Amino acid sequence: MTIYKRLEQMEDRINEEGFTIPKGIGNEVPHFVFDYPAVEELTVRTYVEGLLRRTSLNIIEINLFEFLISLFEEDLEELITIAEEEGYEELSQALQTVLEDQDLLVNAFIDKADNTELIFITGVGTVHPFIRSSHLLKKISNHAFRTPLVLFYPGYFSGIDLRLFNKFRHEDEYQITRIS
Repeated sequence: MTIYKRLEQMEDRINEEGFTIPKGIGNEVPHFVFDYPAVEELTVRTYVEGLLRRTSLNIIEINLFEFLISLFEEDLEELITIAEEEGYEELSQALQTVLEDQDLLVNAFIDKADNTELIFITGVGTVHPFIRSSHLLKKISNHAFRTPLVLFYPGYFSGIDLRLFNKFRHEDEYQITRIS
């Protein structure tokens, strides 16, 4: 099946009656993954942009790279200096020190996603390895975050674990379902 056909199926699915309403015995919040080969990134990005313009659903897109930058807006100059003078390892360590504060990451995400029916998470590949999507999902679910989401994932979802770019197997397992 082509990537475009899968995207159309995903669009049909999110527009089904009751898609954004938690279901099941425990009222589980529907968290979905749309996995795709990384070479299809531009196709997926273009389709999502069009979908966001034409949908009647209240959907917010959270691009994880832009989200990361927004967390460090006031410190960008300092981070650039660290990267230039001390290198990637020091930059990565500086970012991880801040990102390990679970409340900062989760509260910023929840603030950004406030009052929406559905969240599209994009930019997973561009923010690697600073924010891992599975870590973020675990953290927000631990805070009883109840908004349904679709994670657009440039890699492979085995049904159990996520494999970024179909290479990195260090993504944690997370309870998520393939949407199409």
